[in-house]
Amino acid sequence: MALVRNMEQEEETKALNPSPIITGTPPRAMIDESIAIVVTHLLPRQPITLYAYLISEKKTKWESWGHYVTDDDGKVKVECQRSQGGTYSGCEPMGLFWSMKPAPGSRKGSRLRRLDVMKPYVVHIQVFKGHLSEMFDIAFPIAMTTIERWYIRPGVKRIPITEGDIRGTLFIPNGNGPFPLIIDLWGGGGGIIEYKSSLLASHGFAAAVLAFKGHPDLPVNGVDIHYFEEACEYLCHRQDIDSENIGFIGTSHGTSIGFEIASESNIRLKCAVFTNGGFIRPEVITSRSFRAFLLPPWNENSLPCDKDGDDNFLSYDILKYDRILEEEGEKAFIKVENLSCPSLFLISGDDPSHDPEGHFQQIYRRLKDVGKDHLVEVLRYPQAGHLLEPPYAPLCTLTYMVIRVLADLTSGEVPVFYFKYGGSPKPHAEAQEHSWKAILEFFDKHLRSRNYQMKRTLAKL
Repeated sequence: MALVRNMEQEEETKALNPSPIITGTPPRAMIDESIAIVVTHLLPRQPITLYAYLISEKKTKWESWGHYVTDDDGKVKVECQRSQGGTYSGCEPMGLFWSMKPAPGSRKGSRLRRLDVMKPYVVHIQVFKGHLSEMFDIAFPIAMTTIERWYIRPGVKRIPITEGDIRGTLFIPNGNGPFPLIIDLWGGGGGIIEYKSSLLASHGFAAAVLAFKGHPDLPVNGVDIHYFEEACEYLCHRQDIDSENIGFIGTSHGTSIGFEIASESNIRLKCAVFTNGGFIRPEVITSRSFRAFLLPPWNENSLPCDKDGDDNFLSYDILKYDRILEEEGEKAFIKVENLSCPSLFLISGDDPSHDPEGHFQQIYRRLKDVGKDHLVEVLRYPQAGHLLEPPYAPLCTLTYMVIRVLADLTSGEVPVFYFKYGGSPKPHAEAQEHSWKAILEFFDKHLRSRNYQMKRTLAKL
């Protein structure tokens, strides 16, 4: 009889104290949307750890955690409560996402970058008793859930581009066109990196990411400005493309090509966004990179390049405006004074891989000399690093990707080099959230029709 009474008491206790529950709302969201994480049915003033992880396409585990104490009702609402420690601290609604880092034992220079945009990141979120900072794989979670993070909305069409020598991917928004077109170029890592274009298409722009290096199916002699003119002409013949409203967005090495397109091509851009790059001619960047990183230092054609204490390259040194001007002359630079479209410059203040501020000062001076400084908008982020991604992406402070492109310029085995990207996690996360909103507003302003702008304004009232 005593055993029966004990079992009944345990069942009553369970009914009065239900198991902890964690929810993420919405459970399926775009990568630039915020998630509300709430934990309920805990004890009042109970210390807990929220732990998040995902497995990248390269099988690298990325993880983050925050230390919380429940309120008087036994709840934790991440959007309004403070993390007392972990990979982030303070009131950070999306801290579990932007503070992720590679798990111990991961490859040096790992970067979280979505390769297949037709599939989501699946983020696992777990709750542990107490404040933990390790041993998550063997600890027992008291609650768990999963969140899907997408770079593409349902209905957005993904169309591979294989026209002649042109290689890339076009994304067309769901709905009735024609849509403004944004040309998307990535940096020295090369290849076809689609996630920014798919996200732009999810916001109502047609977006085409074009390969220009690091892709096996490009023209044998490489690409030049005519390649991009042909690509744009091909895209603008599509009925779902608004050929009168073309924009550009470029990052790092892609920025230099963007300046060529905006200043020296027959492509008539309505606006452009340049992120942490310069107006160095692309062939000069390739030549200087080869001479700095792949030639032995005793070779008379090599260029000295600074390193930090961990033997990571600071390629900022060989890309500084003053040094290039001294070593290469004025011919090394694109004639940006010919630029004629509104341009938004995003500049990170802690970027040891490039000299974005130095190049911007020269660009602004040249435009001002010809009465075009009114075309310039600039956003500066003093503690952000080189890679300004869409919101809530983890900070990448170091990479080894660039060498893959440089490697095809040599024969034989090529060693792996690492390049510093800089940045501090929280300021960098804030810069990404702010800059992405600014980019979308900039493209809205310059690429949408006046009727669209009026409808958008009325919808906000």
